[in-house]
Amino acid sequence: MGIMLQRSLRDPVAKIVTPLAKALVKLGVSANLISVIGGLGSILAALYFFPKGEFFTGVIVVSAFVAFDLFDGAVARVSNQGVSKWGALLDSTLDRLSDAAIFIGGLLFFIDQSDRLVPVFLVATFASFMVSYIKARAESLEIKCDGGIAERGERILIVLTAYGLHGLSVNYAMAIGMWALALLSIITMLQRMFIVYKAVK
Repeated sequence: MGIMLQRSLRDPVAKIVTPLAKALVKLGVSANLISVIGGLGSILAALYFFPKGEFFTGVIVVSAFVAFDLFDGAVARVSNQGVSKWGALLDSTLDRLSDAAIFIGGLLFFIDQSDRLVPVFLVATFASFMVSYIKARAESLEIKCDGGIAERGERILIVLTAYGLHGLSVNYAMAIGMWALALLSIITMLQRMFIVYKAVK
């Protein structure tokens, strides 16, 4: 489902993003600069708003910075420099830090409230990062490890939707979202383990 969602959206999004990316290149904006602005912006916003319980405002601001992720790769592809290994590492590192800030921000709030969701937050956070780790470790072994029911885009969509609805006082939105995220992340982790298992057999 995850990979199908991303593929179905890829072409229409590319049609919108590519002209904007070309305009940014003409203005002298680099892909790395976009990555840094988007990454640091989402990290700071998540750690500022979510621990204070300002979930709806936080989601709006964080989402605005997360949207930068649509442009850095596009700018790199249409520029003369192309996609660099350093740029790819920088973008990936900032993505992981941004994800961590989003989880930690919400977790700090619920720890302060002594909420029963804290263990679910921990499982969802751990499983989500294991999904990314398995992919990175597989690729270091030259094994392609994409796919799974909940890739990064789907996981971020789930957590931000849960945060936003919670901020709007929708009952049980946070609990449903975090339980779903924990379960889907565990399933995705197992799926990627199986992908690697099949590749080496």
